[in-house]
Amino acid sequence: MMTYEHIKQLKIITTLLVIIGLGLMFLSVTFGTAIGDSWLQSVGGMADTSNYERIVETHTNNFVIIGSILFGAGVLTALGAFYLSARHVKIEDRDEEVS
Repeated sequence: MMTYEHIKQLKIITTLLVIIGLGLMFLSVTFGTAIGDSWLQSVGGMADTSNYERIVETHTNNFVIIGSILFGAGVLTALGAFYLSARHVKIEDRDEEVS
């Protein structure tokens, strides 16, 4: 059975997943551009513009996808934590009535 401490830890994990997911989604352009610039420097500073744009767009999309997955996992975990905390309260109330 889950204790209040387990539910509290689950809420902390949920918050972290949502914050990290949103951060990755909103900062995806910054991260994608930084990786594209790093790639450009690694090939000597000269490359075809379409290759550079493709690298930046690919990495930007990757960060959006990863952020979306983390955000979705956080929301689902939040729903589960809410359900478990509501159920935990009902169980505690029922136990107090029996005692």
